[in-house]
Amino acid sequence: MFSKKKAGKLVEEGMKLHRLGDLRGAEMRYVQSLSFDPNSIEAHLNYGDLLKATQRPKAAEIEYRKAMIMDPERGEPHASLGSLYHSQGRHEDAEVEYNLAYDLQPGNLNVQLNLAQLYMDTTRYSEMKKMYSYVLPKVKDPKLKAFIEDRMK
Repeated sequence: MFSKKKAGKLVEEGMKLHRLGDLRGAEMRYVQSLSFDPNSIEAHLNYGDLLKATQRPKAAEIEYRKAMIMDPERGEPHASLGSLYHSQGRHEDAEVEYNLAYDLQPGNLNVQLNLAQLYMDTTRYSEMKKMYSYVLPKVKDPKLKAFIEDRMK
């Protein structure tokens, strides 16, 4: 029990350092966290995000896949892997992962926005507009709402 609590604290510290731009410190916390609790999905996802941000896509993919194995019914690992593939221009793979994430978490606004962006990037404008019109009523942020409305023109 102590190990999981310590691991959770280290993940929180890592996330804070990551937000502050201390990537080396964040990485140390994520790795330490995983040494206390190798089954921490949050640690694998956050470590994967850090690896993606530091241009280590293969290592990031491994972390996301570990999280998928630990909880196959959770959408975040698929969304994260979709985002990684999208950033690499692997659009077909990204779409598969985004759709899996969407199926597992149909209300996840970020997944829907990522899918819309993918449709735009692959010149599938009618699908992009359809996704944006589905998303638009859920958007609270006025800047994001204006951005989406502009894209739908």
